[in-house]
Amino acid sequence: MGGLRQLAGIAGLAYVAGVAIENMEILEAPTLASPVVDVRAQYEDQALGVVTTAAGALALVAYGVFAVALARFVRERADRGWYVAALVGGVGGPLLAAAGLVATSILVADGGLSNDRIGDLFDLSQRLRIVSGLLVAMLLAGVGAMALRGRALPSPLAWFACGLAVPLALAPVAAIAESRGLEVAVRIAFAGQTLWIFATSMWLALAEEVGFVAFVRRAAFLLLVLAAGLIGIALLAVPGATGEFFAWGLGPEPLAAFAGGVYVGSAVAYAAALPRSEREVRGLVLGGAVLSVSVFAITMSYLDQFDFDRLQAWAWVVLFAGFSLVMAGLFVLGAGDDEPAVRLPPWVRSVFAAVCVALGAVALALWIDPGALADPVPFELPPLGGRFAGSWVALLAVLAGWAAMRNRVDEARLSAVALVGLAAGAVVAALRTLPDLDPAGASAGYIAAWVLVAGAGAVLLGKMRPCSTTSDSTSPTTTAARRSTSKRSPRSG
Repeated sequence: MGGLRQLAGIAGLAYVAGVAIENMEILEAPTLASPVVDVRAQYEDQALGVVTTAAGALALVAYGVFAVALARFVRERADRGWYVAALVGGVGGPLLAAAGLVATSILVADGGLSNDRIGDLFDLSQRLRIVSGLLVAMLLAGVGAMALRGRALPSPLAWFACGLAVPLALAPVAAIAESRGLEVAVRIAFAGQTLWIFATSMWLALAEEVGFVAFVRRAAFLLLVLAAGLIGIALLAVPGATGEFFAWGLGPEPLAAFAGGVYVGSAVAYAAALPRSEREVRGLVLGGAVLSVSVFAITMSYLDQFDFDRLQAWAWVVLFAGFSLVMAGLFVLGAGDDEPAVRLPPWVRSVFAAVCVALGAVALALWIDPGALADPVPFELPPLGGRFAGSWVALLAVLAGWAAMRNRVDEARLSAVALVGLAAGAVVAALRTLPDLDPAGASAGYIAAWVLVAGAGAVLLGKMRPCSTTSDSTSPTTTAARRSTSKRSPRSG
């Protein structure tokens, strides 16, 4: 059953990622009661429409895999009727929604359609998706009932599924009544279903044979990997289009690309930390707390630059507020153990300390006055964007400082990985927007500085090898080995 569990978890997370991209503009999306002019305006940006429609198609495939794998996972000792209901709902729901997605694809393509045709296609797509709520309810009710009986899922998840099934079963009423209030209620229920899939998938993928604190930490890290990875790739690919998919219009393009590069680098670092022990990842937890708290504080100072008619702005505030609390709590609770330490070579520790001081000074300068770095940085640093960049530099400074302070090879490795990953991301971002960097001298110095940080991280990572001269000579393991040696006979056999 382990394979089904992991398959359902991965597919569920893929669905959540796809549906998040598909619904980037949901707060401004027209409803069945909206005039045709609003519908036409919604699909004017064809490039964005292609991206969201493709994400929706992939999300439906992932949903079907998740539904089938989850139904089979929870079916043990359950009535066959609930299992059949879950399968029918899990397969039928995405098929019906796919028909609506075809209508949406025609709207995105728009070959000079008349207003009547646009209205008919939009109504069809929305009604099919709303009616699919009945099939979604069958999946939720079936899985919830089987899980309550067989205890294959935690009871809160099982009861949540059963509770969501009720409003979703009434979804067809919203399609018939053409009531905006009912349609909004159904959308909220669908959002609840996505939240349930996310929570269930996290539990399936990460909670097996781990304690609560470890599960929360892994879930937070995995969420960061998914969010930072997807957003980072988008920022690197189209740094000039942040107004379409980012929480605010981050610019200029080199700064947006820098954000994308460090996002991708952080996703790599936190992905590497997922299977590690609590002690090994404490530096990343502390760094995540500093990043989250500082970004949240900066956000609160610039709320006027966020468009809260867009889902991305709300998600930004909620995620950074939540991460601030979770990371701080994890740092306090996840103290780790007292295993014997392999110490860092003195010069490695000194390099970590030097990197901490240098990057810490840069982070403070960016937080205090981004404009003060106008000469060494080859692009404009606006107040919000510059301070946001400072939070990422502070993350690296904290990680380097943690490695130097703790003086343990096992805890320093992930700090070195982060130095390599984030600095390499910054270099890629600079090369991606090289024509926009000015002047040439500052550009070369800027790129060289990040190459130096990445190179230092790579050297440090390569040199952190366990050796007898750097190990803790007073560790319990060393002491036990000495006692064992002292008890041996001078002659063998």
